[in-house]
Amino acid sequence: MRRRLAWVFVALAVMLAVGFLVPLGRSVSSQARLRAIAGAQSDARGVATALAAVAGSTGKVPGITEAEFVLNSFGSPDLMVLLSDGTVLGSNIPVEQALELAGTGSVVAEVDGGTAAIVPVAFGGSGDLIVVTAFVDHDTLREGVTTSWLILGALGLIVVIGSVPIADRFAVTITRPVRDLSDAAHRWAGGDLSARVDPGGPPEVAESGRAFNQLAERLTDLLAAERERVADLSHRLRTPLAALRLQAESAKDPDDRAALITDIVHMEGEVTALIEDVRRSEADGPASSDLAEVAEARMGFWQVVAAAQDRDATMVRPDEPIPVGVTAADVLAVLDNLVQNVLTHTEAGVAFTVSVAADPPALTVADEGEGLASTAAFSRGTSGGGSSGLGLDIVRQIAEGSGGSVKLGRGPGTSIKVLFGTPADPEEAA
Repeated sequence: MRRRLAWVFVALAVMLAVGFLVPLGRSVSSQARLRAIAGAQSDARGVATALAAVAGSTGKVPGITEAEFVLNSFGSPDLMVLLSDGTVLGSNIPVEQALELAGTGSVVAEVDGGTAAIVPVAFGGSGDLIVVTAFVDHDTLREGVTTSWLILGALGLIVVIGSVPIADRFAVTITRPVRDLSDAAHRWAGGDLSARVDPGGPPEVAESGRAFNQLAERLTDLLAAERERVADLSHRLRTPLAALRLQAESAKDPDDRAALITDIVHMEGEVTALIEDVRRSEADGPASSDLAEVAEARMGFWQVVAAAQDRDATMVRPDEPIPVGVTAADVLAVLDNLVQNVLTHTEAGVAFTVSVAADPPALTVADEGEGLASTAAFSRGTSGGGSSGLGLDIVRQIAEGSGGSVKLGRGPGTSIKVLFGTPADPEEAA
């Protein structure tokens, strides 16, 4: 588009240059011709006037001597005088043609090789006629025209060449805002919801940029509101699911109890996956957070759930912040999956402890149950207790994505330690 616009401007410059310089060149040619003919007429009339003055002072028709004196005083080789006795002084056009043209009065006529100005002079009652002619050849008629055309052509070329960078700069003022708008639209479509444009260029293009920004802001607000509703609904389902699990565990029939618990576990897995999707969509800030603060705030919820199952849930954290290279949403995902794993795979009343450490940054969840059945539980889709098998795989992915890892501790129960990487700039930790 930029090249096309530049070519359009160059074409316009060429058209303007041709439309202006060609008439100007033709005018120069015409002026050169008129100037040469006017000079010839002036010389012919000057000679005729001088001869008439001689006749007036002497009272007789000028002869050869007087005519030669007048011609020599003008010093032009293109003058010719045809005396009344037939004598011809000088030479430029045929005598017969000169006499024929003189019969019509003072004229300017095209002749072979150029143009001639003819001025006849009649003397009194004698009927004597002297004809003066001045000749201008074609080269003199075009004198200076070639140089003028070359100058005009060079001027036109300079105008056209000079219009190229101007046209390119002008095209950029149109194409750059359009390209920026297109790039922002592609980035937005690719998931970068922060993509915006700086409106610029012509008013129509600038208005398109402002409209895009308004649309992006509106859609971002709608997406954020939708995510908040989904996240809120997902978290609200946690408590009723926990209550359902308690009721299911109180069922007397072992088969019914096992079936109900299995269904509830699957539902808990779906809710967990939904929460993780929402959190990952919301995580658009820098990958840093305070592990201790986020974990302590979340444990308030899990301690209530644990109390409903007669569990003792303990939180251990240092006083100072612990910056980690993951978002708060990822910290919550790790903690929720590990605690949910304890509540799902241990009997009611089994206590657990959540502790965080600073060197290296780590989150440990340890319970007093019978231990993890197999380390294969960290593989996606693998589970030994009828669960979806997604929770521990999510934990592993978050830990490794931050530059950390997951370790299984030793003990009578299950102890899972998640090591986190540190943020690029610890001062940015939330």
